[in-house]
Amino acid sequence: MTDLVRAELLKLRTVRMPYGLAVGMMGSVALGVGGNILGAGQERRVPLDTAAGVANVLSAAGSGAIFVLVLGVLALAGEFRHSTVTSTLLTTPDRRRVVAAKLIASGVVGFGYAAAGSALTLAIAVPWLAAKGIDLTLVRDQVGLAVLAALLISVLYGLLGVGVGALVSNAVAAVAVALVWMMVVENLLVSLVPQVGKWLPGGAAAALARVDDPAGALLPMWAGGALLFRYSLAFAATGTHFVLRRDVT
Repeated sequence: MTDLVRAELLKLRTVRMPYGLAVGMMGSVALGVGGNILGAGQERRVPLDTAAGVANVLSAAGSGAIFVLVLGVLALAGEFRHSTVTSTLLTTPDRRRVVAAKLIASGVVGFGYAAAGSALTLAIAVPWLAAKGIDLTLVRDQVGLAVLAALLISVLYGLLGVGVGALVSNAVAAVAVALVWMMVVENLLVSLVPQVGKWLPGGAAAALARVDDPAGALLPMWAGGALLFRYSLAFAATGTHFVLRRDVT
């Protein structure tokens, strides 16, 4: 299994796609930090000089997880798109091991993305908050949970992505479905029907990240993390089942 995971990581290192997604992730995190600081205290949002306000700023560390989701989708669906899945399965006929290796590799890359996103978040947020006169002990008290949440969200989104890529073998369609669902449909449901939206993957991730929630509709942090973990396992298991049954000839 270790050799398979190394092979999957080598595949990701030798194509441009992960690097482009990493740039997008960093841009998303930077915009998230800036937006959370500039928007604090407006339209019923929590003030910046509170623990909740600082936690909301630091939640931007996980805002680039959508790029990990795309990477996970392409890690598997991309094999079908480029017709490399046949050679992959000829090399390793045990399809469960192949999917497991892709899950682990996507989780590892997601961890790396989240670590970089967390470092960028602190690099932007700390001097900006200090310039605004915010007590930096609030940052110290909140940073541990913020980084942990970012790491968990990114790793779990990587697993989700592989599951979606296994279910929808057309890479373009899989990415489109994932992005439209996570960035449009779920955001609308969380905003318009929070009693439904909070139970979806995006709502669970927002709860885990402790995103500012003026309506108080999101789940507690621990519950959001547990729900997102279950979604990830469900998609990974269902996707594996589909790969086992799919004809790749």
